[in-house]
Amino acid sequence: MTSLFGCGHLQNENKNEVDEAVWGNSLKGEYVGKSILKSKITGITYPYHIYLPSSYKQNIDKNYPIIYVLDGQWNFKTFVNNIDGKNRDVIVVAIEEGPEGSDRRTIDYRLPGAMTYLEFFRQEFMPLIESIYRIDANNRSFNGVSFSGIITTALLFLDDHQQPLFKNYIAYDAPYWDKPKLMQDLIEKRLQIDDRINSNLYLTSAFPLGNHLVVMDFKENLEQFDIPGLNIHHEWYMVHHNNILSASIEDTLEVIYGKNK
Repeated sequence: MTSLFGCGHLQNENKNEVDEAVWGNSLKGEYVGKSILKSKITGITYPYHIYLPSSYKQNIDKNYPIIYVLDGQWNFKTFVNNIDGKNRDVIVVAIEEGPEGSDRRTIDYRLPGAMTYLEFFRQEFMPLIESIYRIDANNRSFNGVSFSGIITTALLFLDDHQQPLFKNYIAYDAPYWDKPKLMQDLIEKRLQIDDRINSNLYLTSAFPLGNHLVVMDFKENLEQFDIPGLNIHHEWYMVHHNNILSASIEDTLEVIYGKNK
């Protein structure tokens, strides 16, 4: 019986590898593959995926916009399919929440655990990626969906106030009902350092089966600060929370990167 289950597991792994290969071969750009990074800061091993646009290998002197995507175990292909299908010259790097079944997103993507995760991201993960690939440091985007939208928003207020790492912060249907006092503290502390934030915040929300009302409350609260330089974009969609990525992605990426070439 044990060997039967073992064979089944190997068959599933082989099928996944075949499916990845078939999908990768259908792209105009290149799916570099899946790698892992063991963090010294969090102690967790994170799988991640990389996509390079079709022009990357030919334009050896060009630095490329990059979008970092959280929840890569679910969201990588959705981003790649949109960017590849629209011929956008954008690198996609999607990091998974951690080992399968670890549910690290409930720790790493929520406050206060997000603070430690962001140190890993800035000190370990980004330097690794950007030591290998040609990145336009003035055109980085950071995306999160649901709980990973919380850490995306937190990063906006934790980023360097003089030289922010990211130009665009994208939070899809974030549950701002989760520990709102900690988020408010981040905002107020950031504005005490410098009341200007030269960045773009893209918010979307799902209605009625989503976080639309709390996203609207968060947006209206943020607008009351009247933060110079901060551009806030918001769209809502009549979809279930679980479908907010597929509903949002085309509109958001068109605003950031322009229409289909």
